[in-house]
Amino acid sequence: MKAALLFLLVVAAALFAARPGPDASAHAALARSVPASNEFLRRAPGQIQLDFTEPVQLSSTSVALLDGSGRPLSLGPLAASNRDTTVAVDLPVLQPGFYNVLWSNVSKVDGHAYRGSFPFTVLNADGSLPAGENALGGVGSDPDPPPLAEGVAVRFLSLLGLAMVGGASVILLLWPGVPAATERVLVRTLLSGAVVLGAATLLNLQLLSDAFAGTSLQSLLFETRSGLYWLSRMSAVVFILVIVDARLSAGRGAAALSLAAAAAYLVAYSATSHAAAGAGSRWAGAIDFGHGLAAIAWVGAVLGLAVASRSAGRDAAYARVMPRFSLLASVCVFALIGTGIFNAFVEVSNPSELFDTRYGLTIFRKVVFMVPLLALGLYNATRGRRRFLANPASEHRRFIATVSGEAFLGLVVFVFAAMLTQTGVAKSVPDVREAPPYDHTVQADTLGIRLQVDPNRTGLNTYRVTVTPAAGEPGADSVKLVFRYQEDQAVGPATLALAPAEEAGQFVGQGAFLTQEGRWRIEVEVRRTGADDIKAFYDVRPAGPPVQYVNRGGRWGNPAAGMTANEFTGMFLLFVALGMFLWRGQVSRRWRRIGRANQSLAVAGFAAGFFLVFGTHRDQPLPGLRKNPVFPDQDSISTGRQLYTQNCVACHGATGVPPKGLDLKPYPLDLTVHVPQHPDGQLFVFINDGVAATAMRAWGSGPDKLTEEQMWHLVNYLRTLGATDQ
Repeated sequence: MKAALLFLLVVAAALFAARPGPDASAHAALARSVPASNEFLRRAPGQIQLDFTEPVQLSSTSVALLDGSGRPLSLGPLAASNRDTTVAVDLPVLQPGFYNVLWSNVSKVDGHAYRGSFPFTVLNADGSLPAGENALGGVGSDPDPPPLAEGVAVRFLSLLGLAMVGGASVILLLWPGVPAATERVLVRTLLSGAVVLGAATLLNLQLLSDAFAGTSLQSLLFETRSGLYWLSRMSAVVFILVIVDARLSAGRGAAALSLAAAAAYLVAYSATSHAAAGAGSRWAGAIDFGHGLAAIAWVGAVLGLAVASRSAGRDAAYARVMPRFSLLASVCVFALIGTGIFNAFVEVSNPSELFDTRYGLTIFRKVVFMVPLLALGLYNATRGRRRFLANPASEHRRFIATVSGEAFLGLVVFVFAAMLTQTGVAKSVPDVREAPPYDHTVQADTLGIRLQVDPNRTGLNTYRVTVTPAAGEPGADSVKLVFRYQEDQAVGPATLALAPAEEAGQFVGQGAFLTQEGRWRIEVEVRRTGADDIKAFYDVRPAGPPVQYVNRGGRWGNPAAGMTANEFTGMFLLFVALGMFLWRGQVSRRWRRIGRANQSLAVAGFAAGFFLVFGTHRDQPLPGLRKNPVFPDQDSISTGRQLYTQNCVACHGATGVPPKGLDLKPYPLDLTVHVPQHPDGQLFVFINDGVAATAMRAWGSGPDKLTEEQMWHLVNYLRTLGATDQ
């Protein structure tokens, strides 16, 4: 005991002797900013607003503004709102020019530091670009950065320590009459696990101290969520060390108390995980805790069995422990798979994120290693166990090898689990989809004039004009573009002379001429030798930065990003009912009355689960639905909000929840619940065609009808109902 405490003190002293600077580990990621990244502004902003995916610690959050030459500007104090997910700072009067925002924060939930940057431009009064250039190159940050290596190592050590403590404790509890020598080895393993867990906890304090740079240790430990949970974890470690030292001669008693302390440690561990940061954090946290508990119990028990079997030798009474161990392992594997699936539903909002984000790819790699782990575990639980119990003398060495292999694979999976805790969740990674490039052809006199704008975003674009003359008509000698902003006539026109491309009849140019969201008129002027000049006109609406939406639902709300509450609840009931069905025999043999109730509850769980998943309202999408052609940027959202306010609020309410007291049958649906159940094309059909036998009119026809573009803007806005536009 004294040696263990001395070791922990040495580790603590070494940690605080050298303290590197904080690094990024994506958690409280930037979901939205005003001004937006790379935005071109007609008027200088008076404030910077940053919206993050998790609450941030304001005392450890900073925002800096640099001009185009890299000179810092003086800013006002930071202010937090929206449950500390939004940070704002007032700006001085900005002149036309290039600016760069640099920010850093620390998540209130998990204590991880993150930093990033983005540029924006203030235009001249006439809407033209300011002189000069951004000497910083626009800075920028990785929206999906790699995990912090030190953080992964600390989390892995925590899992390893928990597995050693939990595994040794479980084997001591499952094995009545364990040989005295084996009991001593297991108790030493338990003590060693507590030391590893304590070292990992101290290392975690070092990372927290780096993240909360400038905060005193006392304030960190007693005034922040991360510090309070750290104290809880460290208290659990000290409790285990004291219990093992005091009850060394009574291994089962020490094991039971140590196992309870390890579970308490895991509770505090889950309280600072991804699951604790989003909507439905109570449900998500419980699922995350169950997943961790199942993993620690299974892998730890396998590790403990490998240690025990080496110490006990060939002649020990393995028949007393193996059936209990197999039952525990099978229950843990079932719980591990089920809770893992639910965790994926919580943190991944659509299947594409499994392959487009670091978090999704890490899940995929974890599953890859889970396959051989489950296969080896199945062998050990069935054929390997039977062969070993039938002939322990000849199968002892083989059994130790296969169980050790299972424990090793389990620890490899722990590495990927640790990486997941240090990687930004898939649903918080910004959607990097591009708006559809503009491509339109106009027949002007004897010329076919095709204009292409790529990527058709505010800011820098490539403009390509292809001129196709009729037979016998002269081609183009030169092409010039004139850009006119339709939303504000005070913004003067800008011109761009295109250069001839290698292919005949094509002209190309590049520049930041579509500087703002809204409607633009591009005039293409074609000059020809021996023929009149020809002009063609194009109405272009460039897309601005995409708008991210983060579900800010309550702690007891639906935690699943891509499922309805009914589907999530139904899936959970099916999972529980399946577990009751699989172990009905074991329950009935031990407790006959409980067994009958168990079967009845399993049937009820299946019925309720199937009803919630398949029987509740979710309309099937119609075949051939159109794809939304309007990019969901801030301009589209604002337009849709205005249309919704003018036409929809009376029946559907300002927030999508129908007001009470309407004389309508059937009553309008709650849009915050039903919009997520339909694709964009289906929502467009409802708006355009109306809904039969209801008060929902067809907005695609009749008086005050909406254009198709307006209805798509409305669809984009409907997606924001029930979420905070971040």
